[in-house]
Amino acid sequence: MATRVYPPPSEELGRYASELLAGLLVRFPLKHSPVLEWAPYRVTAGMAIYDPPGIRLSRLVLDDLQKVHDTLVHEFAHLLALERAGRAGRGHGPAWKLAMSDLGAEAKVHHDFGVRRNTSRSEVRYTCDKCGTHLRRKRRLPRNRKYLHVGCGGVVRFAGRYSANDAEGDA
Repeated sequence: MATRVYPPPSEELGRYASELLAGLLVRFPLKHSPVLEWAPYRVTAGMAIYDPPGIRLSRLVLDDLQKVHDTLVHEFAHLLALERAGRAGRGHGPAWKLAMSDLGAEAKVHHDFGVRRNTSRSEVRYTCDKCGTHLRRKRRLPRNRKYLHVGCGGVVRFAGRYSANDAEGDA
């Protein structure tokens, strides 16, 4: 089954990405030239595909030339590290860091582009059935399990999300 082909977010960004990849391949030739694709990733900026070699860029996250540049270089470094070090070159280890250095880029693992997941998560509220204590958490607990309040042994239940205008002091 073939994967769906998505267009770049703009002609300018698509052309820039293609030219940048071509330039990287001239400076750092690979045995197999990677295919450049665009995908509708909402949080992930890009992804290096090892077999067959390819680079996927997010058409939703990458909306300017600098983001495309930083992400494409990051993903190209994965392919370069794999070619140089074999399987040991996968991930963000020493081979990838060396490749990033050779490419003249900062070895940064996560982007800080303003996507929904990179903003602060909304907090959630739980209430103890027995003593009525309100508990505040950054993330929701996994469902289909029973959680007990350590203070009194009562069952803790999800009570909703905090909104921006909720009082800070009821934790």
